[in-house]
Amino acid sequence: MCAQVAATSTDVLLASYDAVPYGGGAIVATRPDYLAANARLRGVDAPDAARCRVLDLGCATGGNLMAMALAFPESEFVGVDLSPKQIAAARDTTRVLELPNARFEAISITDIGDALGTFDYIISHGVYSWVPESVQRALLGVIGRTLTPNGIAYVSYNTYPGWHARAIVRDMMLFHDRPDLPPDERVRRGRKLLELVASSVPKSQQVYAAVLREEIETLGTVNDSYVVHEELEAENHPVYFSEFAQSAEVAGLRFLCEAYPSVTDVQLSAALRDELRQLSADEIQYEQYLDFVRNRTFRRSLLCRANRTIARDPDPAVLQSMFLRARCVAEPPSRTSEPGTEVFRTSAGASITMAHPVVRAALHALIEARPAALTFADLLGETRARIATGMDLSAELLADAMLRCAMVRLLDLTTHAERCATRLSRCPVASPLARHEARTESLVTSLSHVQVRLSEFDRALLTRLDGTRDELALVHEMMVACAGADIGLGTSPERRAVEETVHAALEQYRLCALLIE
Repeated sequence: MCAQVAATSTDVLLASYDAVPYGGGAIVATRPDYLAANARLRGVDAPDAARCRVLDLGCATGGNLMAMALAFPESEFVGVDLSPKQIAAARDTTRVLELPNARFEAISITDIGDALGTFDYIISHGVYSWVPESVQRALLGVIGRTLTPNGIAYVSYNTYPGWHARAIVRDMMLFHDRPDLPPDERVRRGRKLLELVASSVPKSQQVYAAVLREEIETLGTVNDSYVVHEELEAENHPVYFSEFAQSAEVAGLRFLCEAYPSVTDVQLSAALRDELRQLSADEIQYEQYLDFVRNRTFRRSLLCRANRTIARDPDPAVLQSMFLRARCVAEPPSRTSEPGTEVFRTSAGASITMAHPVVRAALHALIEARPAALTFADLLGETRARIATGMDLSAELLADAMLRCAMVRLLDLTTHAERCATRLSRCPVASPLARHEARTESLVTSLSHVQVRLSEFDRALLTRLDGTRDELALVHEMMVACAGADIGLGTSPERRAVEETVHAALEQYRLCALLIE
């Protein structure tokens, strides 16, 4: 009976993901050099990302893995997914891009044996909470069996207590759902119901109304595929972090840290941290109490072998062996700005005010170096050159400051620097993956492993950046393209307008790490 239930659940999942592919875009936190940097901060010497084996459990159409394969040609990448349709799409793209170091297999996680070998890095994004408990155990079991002694695994999942509130909205949408309808119609019906209910909540139920409004705003930022698989899928099983950690322990694994630092955690007072630690018997309990405090809904947890020794807090001294890359821009000063302060805006849209001259100087050095990452030694030299004469700046002080900036996502830490163009060449060349994606999608993957949204004009221009055209030729071709269709400048734009738009777009491609050296 249990076997029949499992088979039925698998069949339902397969039909769902074949009908509505989940997509496979870049997830920067899953890249091996980022995982290695996170591990090193906590005393775990992870394998070299430039020569490693990576397994992606639930790879979808493979975009995330292919971006890694382009970045690390001497590493090997294996993607596994239940959906033959998505695997076929991944294989087609691999052939087009000529990626011999990436392969994809249509197989259930429950059927993975020893044939695939062992892996230095194993990633599984958007799978654990969306499969039955038996598959969850199998997923952690695969990691436990195939992870190398120094390897690092990444697993994302929905968490309580935050998902208790979100489940109200999900249950409502499921009750109203008509699975026989086309996916876009199912999503439209669900969104309309939420709007109706939220607008009708009585004043005495404002907490309930706020929950609904927050969820409506969240769903307004995502595509239909996300809504189908997050809110309308039969399988969605959030867990408490402590439960996940216990399941990992059964598989011979232990929690290392989160792939993304939490700004909320950084903002917690030292007194509250101390009080929570006094309540906690170990790090797992402490992390669970943190989730209670911040009402966390989602985690991206890193795992390692259970026998590894882990530092409780990240070691800033390790930054001196890393590369640092800006994830922020400096906002122009306003009339209300405090003297001696600056506001830096992260790629996620958060604004953070900085007053310390060393931090401000270092961030400006990183911003001006974009899209390149700087070695710590280079950053130290650049920062010293920018601060006031006579101000002492040690490597230890800068490392501590930059670790704090990384914790609030103002910068990225990595063990390797991308091979992206830092200046415009005569005949620009865009990433082959981004060119391929631009033919059919508005979101493309940069060489720094983030997704960049392009306009219709930008997409058309990017597909032509294969190194055979200089800027003059690109302007001519875009004039022809505009005459054939309105791609953002009208069908009869002035040549000067096209010239300016092409040049501005090329510069933005460079800043976004879409161009190859």
